[in-house]
Order: sequence, then structure tokens, then C-alpha cells
Amino acid sequence: MKQKKIKKYTWSMFLSLVVCMTFVFSGCGNKKASESMLGESGQATELSQGDQAPDFTAEVNDGSTFSLSEQKDKVILLNFWATWCGPCVEEMPAFEKLYQEYGDQVAILAVNSMEDKGTVDRFIEEQGYTFPIAYDEKGEIISKYPTDGIPYTLVIGKDGTVKKIYIGAKGAEQQYEEYKSAIDSEL
Repeated sequence: MKQKKIKKYTWSMFLSLVVCMTFVFSGCGNKKASESMLGESGQATELSQGDQAPDFTAEVNDGSTFSLSEQKDKVILLNFWATWCGPCVEEMPAFEKLYQEYGDQVAILAVNSMEDKGTVDRFIEEQGYTFPIAYDEKGEIISKYPTDGIPYTLVIGKDGTVKKIYIGAKGAEQQYEEYKSAIDSEL
């Protein structure tokens, strides 16, 4: 009897580890956002490099608004994330570091995907982040940027086209290096 419990426990731990590793290596799925991204044909239309980045306006945590179309002649680093997404949270220090490094030279915006403002504000306060974070409680912004998972990050050139697309994250330092390289190639 004791051996059956040990085998059952070991099997449960193995399955849990497989599920966790799937999220770590592939990013966090976002079923609600994916469902809301279906077009009239029932198919999601993902963006590709070279596509024009869809315009949107969002409320930012500091009370201001961010409009993509108002960022003319700036490179934009646009990220979609959620507080419950481990890889999203792990890469957030990269955005803070880039924001401190580039200042107003690059428009950095992390769009929280479909969580309430209170949850987002508590997270920002606990972590002490100063870079702009937008609210997308109803999924209206992420529906313009369809993806199978988050974190989902785009580098948008000064001409408004998508230059690089990243799905998932490998940690703050590696993402910092990748994003910095992509930004520098567009400046």
C-alpha cells in the first residue's frame, strides 16, 4: 500500500513538472485573449515582421494615455503580459533597465492582458517599476495583436512596422540583450 502511494506521488510530481516546464519554455497561454482574437472567419490573424503595427490608445498606470500613432519617429518596445505568467514576471526587470537606459528616446510600454487595475497597481507598487504599464482589462488591445501566448513582445520601427516579434521569455538578462540589440538596430 505504501509503495502505491509513493508511485502515485511520484507520477503526480512528474506531471506537474512537465506542465510547469511547458509554460517556462513556451510562455504562458492566454485562452481568453486567444478566443477574443478570432476574426470574422473564426481564424486569428497573427502579425508578421513587416506588418504595420495596429494603432491603439491605452490608459497608463501613471494616469496618462499612450497612443501608438503618437509615437512617430520613435522605436517602440511593446510587451503583453500578466501577473500570473511566470516568464512575464521574470523578464520585467529587462524593461525597467531598458527604460532607464533609453529614457524618452524609445517608447516602452507593457500592456497588462485582461487583469483588473487593482491587481496591476499592486504588482507595480510591490516591484517598484517605473516604466509605463497600460491596462487592457477587456482585451481590446491584445485582440489587435493576436498570439498564442504571453509574454509577447514586439519591436516596432520608427516607420510603424513590426521589426521583431518575441513569444515567451528566457529571463531578464537574456531578454534585455535581445531587446537592446533589436532596438539599437532600429535607432
